[in-house]
Amino acid sequence: MGVLTAIFAREARLAWAGGGGAAGPAAFFLAAITLAPLAIGPAADLLAAAGPGILAFAALLSVLQSAERLFGDDFSDGTLDLYLLTPTSLAALCLAKVMGQASATLWPLPLIGVLGGLMYGLPPVSALVLGAALLAAIPALALIAGFAGALAAGIKRGGLLIALIATPMMVPVLIFAAGAGRSAFAGDERAVANLLLTLAISLGTVALAPFGIAAAVRGRLG
Repeated sequence: MGVLTAIFAREARLAWAGGGGAAGPAAFFLAAITLAPLAIGPAADLLAAAGPGILAFAALLSVLQSAERLFGDDFSDGTLDLYLLTPTSLAALCLAKVMGQASATLWPLPLIGVLGGLMYGLPPVSALVLGAALLAAIPALALIAGFAGALAAGIKRGGLLIALIATPMMVPVLIFAAGAGRSAFAGDERAVANLLLTLAISLGTVALAPFGIAAAVRGRLG
């Protein structure tokens, strides 16, 4: 447990020290949701209807922003080779690594999601449901981005490859997350069901994705 805690803390510290912590994803998220109305127009009903989907897609792009550095830097300096030498499960190490970075960089997204929902005209309750759905989706989004990052570790300009791998895998959880906010806005009782499905996908991803990430790391290291 000490090794996992140390890796979690290291990733959180590196995210703040070298990558600006939460500033990058938060700024990207804010820019995306602020500029989107320029494309769809100022109609209040249209903004409220489209808001949950726009916020979910902006969250996807924000999560992908730092995925290339997650395993790429450790691949270059040999840190991943040291992970293979520890007696701790590589899957557990990868889980601690991904969630350490996610805890340092992605925590503002649900808060901004609530404010963004209000900005798009959602009622307060609907905006809170959307923020909760984004919070529930973060583990799945982070681990999927981590899996894609592990597959692309050591590849020059791997950001495009990461996006191509991760984006289709992120779509299901984002559909349910956006659906929770949209259903709450419409007064549909399916809002709670969509929120629970978002959480279920994240829990399933936490259980399975670390093994895929570990396999990808072993494959990259040969």
